[in-house]
Amino acid sequence: MPVGTGIAHRCEACGLGVLSFGERFHFPARAGEAEKEGASPGSSTRLSTSETGEFLFDPGTAGDALAELDSDRDADGSYLFDNRSSLNCWLTGGAWTGLGTERRYRFTPESVVRLIAVRDQIVSATGWRPLRGIATMWQSGLNLFTFGQNVALGAFGKAHGVTADRRWKRGLDWFISVVVAVPAFIVAVPLELIGILFRRGGSARIRIQAL
Repeated sequence: MPVGTGIAHRCEACGLGVLSFGERFHFPARAGEAEKEGASPGSSTRLSTSETGEFLFDPGTAGDALAELDSDRDADGSYLFDNRSSLNCWLTGGAWTGLGTERRYRFTPESVVRLIAVRDQIVSATGWRPLRGIATMWQSGLNLFTFGQNVALGAFGKAHGVTADRRWKRGLDWFISVVVAVPAFIVAVPLELIGILFRRGGSARIRIQAL
């Protein structure tokens, strides 16, 4: 698969995904994260595959995850996120749209339930955003064939795009995206609807209330 490499971790209890470093995501290192050579806190976690060495992983705290979750809170107070436990993620793996990101945490409905419990809140309703889910399923399918990540949705500001490292690869990515767009969409629509039917939709909306 031509997409870039990276390392992601997950909680076995709730499915919360935590990204550490890779070619497709980029954020400052925590104080507890450094290469064996001794990278300083705050330096980039975007490492090349030849420089990984021994990496000390700091998953952060519940407060860190909640702060990131709050950054995607809708005007009505509900939480919006691309679901790491979706059928989309399960099918496409490393090509999943949600791995092209500047965020550390990849949420699941169950992880949100556990996180907001820290603030004495509970989930009152869990819904799905089918249009967003179909779009991410479609883009994840395209990612299976491209060198970059989220080429199409990234161009429209609907996802974090990660471009390929060479001009010819970027040109080929656009060619592939155009050629494969219609077949990928035809496959994405029923797959996402099946995911929603089994509560594994690609994009979730969770409403909360205080205890």
